Order: sequence, then C-alpha cells, then structure tokens
Amino acid sequence: MIFTILKVIGIILLVVLALILTALLCVLFVPVKYRAVGSFDNTDIRAKAHVSWLFHLFALHIEYAQETDGYIRLAFVKKKLFDNYEALDDDDMDEAAKTETEDKISENTGDGPKIPADESEHITDEQAEDECTARTHNEYRSVTDENQHIKQQTKPTHKKTYKKPHKKSHKKQFKDKSDKIKNCIYKLKREYSDERNKAAFLHLKKELFIILKRICPRRLKLTMVYSTGSPDTTGISLGILACFPVGYTNRWRITPDFESEKPYAKGSFDIKGHVIVISILAATLRILFDKNCRRLYNRISR
Repeated sequence: MIFTILKVIGIILLVVLALILTALLCVLFVPVKYRAVGSFDNTDIRAKAHVSWLFHLFALHIEYAQETDGYIRLAFVKKKLFDNYEALDDDDMDEAAKTETEDKISENTGDGPKIPADESEHITDEQAEDECTARTHNEYRSVTDENQHIKQQTKPTHKKTYKKPHKKSHKKQFKDKSDKIKNCIYKLKREYSDERNKAAFLHLKKELFIILKRICPRRLKLTMVYSTGSPDTTGISLGILACFPVGYTNRWRITPDFESEKPYAKGSFDIKGHVIVISILAATLRILFDKNCRRLYNRISR
C-alpha cells in the first residue's frame, strides 16, 4: 500500500517536472513572431500589427485606421485593449447647446393654450396674492440665514491645518533628469577614453549587434510612389534612399514622380520577423559575466 502511494506521488512529480521543463523549453526556443502590414496616402495611414507565440496560443493584435483598436488573447480568453468612445465635434456641441436653449425659451415663453379675456382678471389677482406670499417667505428666509451665518462666525473653530507636501515643479524635475543624463554621458565619454575599458566596449558592441540582428525583421517590403514638389529635391531624396543596402536586400520598389508640383507619398509596407528568447538571453548573460563589462559598470555606477 505504501509503495503504491509513493509510486503515484513519484509519477505526479515526474509529470509536473516534465510540464515545467516543457514550458521552459517552449519559452526559450519557440520564436515570438511579429508582423506589421499597412498602407499610407499622405496623412491617411492604416496599419495592422500582430505578435504571436506558441502556434498563436498567445497573441497581441493592434489595428490603426481612424481609431486605434486591438485585443490580447491568452489561450482562449480574449480581451480588448482600447475602449473607443465617440466624442462630439464642436459643431455637434454647438447644435446641442442651441437646441437646449431653444427648448428652455419655449418653456419660459409658453406655447400652451391661450386663456380667455374674462378669466384673465381672476388669474392676475391670484398671481398677485402668490407673489406677496412668496415675497414674505423669502424675507423671512433671508433673516434666518443671516442669523445662522452670525452664529457660525461666533463659534470657535478647532480645525487642524495640514501643510501640503511640497512638490517639485515640472521644470525642476526635467532639469534634474537632464542633469543625470548629462552626467551619465560624461562618465561614458571618460570611461571610453580610458585604455583599460577598450575591451569592455568592444565586447558590448559585439553583443549588442548580435541582439539587434536577432530582433531585426527578416522581411521588410516597401512599395512607394512619392514626390517632394520639385524635381531636384525628389532626385536628391532618391539618392539618399539608394545609399541604404536594406532597400536592395528587400527589393524595395520606390518610384519617384518628377512631374508632380505637389508633395505627396503613397504606398504600402510589410514587415515580418521573429525573436528567439534563448539568443537574446545568451547575449545578455555573456555581457553580465564578462569581467571587463562588470568592472566598467562598477566604475560608472559610483
């Protein structure tokens, strides 16, 4: 009996360990895929971005046209990321305010049925009596309000006063952050000029290029027709774009329009790639365990 219980416990532990190991291997070796597709026509931009992992079991989807929409999916549970509320334009708000004031005016002026002439004198007498009684009530109410106000002023106040904590202004916070960034840049320049840190900077450069290469998209397609409004600047911009080898490797189709007198740009793009966590983690660990990089970090963080 005891052996069977131990056997069942051992099998359960092995299954749990196998599941943990499988999940760890999936996190490290299953790539995170991403893709972005879109089109543009001057300021009219439409784009879709999708990130998925583990056979689309976990996914993130974002769309942008006139509004931003998207969702995140974990297994079979989907949740929206943005709640789009329709806001009123200024014209709509003006129309709403105008209709509201017109309704109030119509209520006050009275568009109801007309009263006959023989009953008007009786109604005016009743209105005069109502106005007199309302006036006396208002006078009595004002006197009582003044008496209560005088009593409240004569009562001693024992309220405690708390000082608000002093908050730094936005300018001071921005100045402090800029000073920290300037100090960090100055330390980096000082350490870079030191001959003892050349090996650390070379190692950092090598590993950061590896990380950037693993993150960069494998496919970057671009189709575009554009014009700057004048033929000379259109040709200059085309020459600048031709200097980048990414256009040759991905076979970009860029067509300049030398005849148009108005600047415009329209086209489409397709970006696709994947990231493997084990490669990023390996490069990060190589940086952390390098003795030159650790010594450089200690010198900068002083």
